[in-house]
Amino acid sequence: HYLAGLVMASTAPTLQPLPPVGQPSTAAVLQRQDQVMQQQDASLDELHKSVRTLKKMGGQIHDELNLQSGLLDDLERGVDLTNSHLRSQRDRMKLLLKKSKDNWLYCAISKFS
Repeated sequence: HYLAGLVMASTAPTLQPLPPVGQPSTAAVLQRQDQVMQQQDASLDELHKSVRTLKKMGGQIHDELNLQSGLLDDLERGVDLTNSHLRSQRDRMKLLLKKSKDNWLYCAISKFS
């Protein structure tokens, strides 16, 4: 019952102080205690709803992050594969250029010989 003061004031009913009158009767004290407990229960119900909503939102965020992580992994694999293909084609191009230079040199030597 201590938590009632920690719940947001906008959702929890406010406690009204007892009017100062000599010694309150046992019935009045019990009635006031019952009111306080009902107010605390209402505050705890609101807190429970808020926690449940936050839990649901946390689960949705977790699911979204897992999805995004999978998409990023797929993208990374695609980029790695593309880089590998580019390296392979670049190496083939270097070899082709080297061969064409060598062939040009052979053509030039045979022509001037």
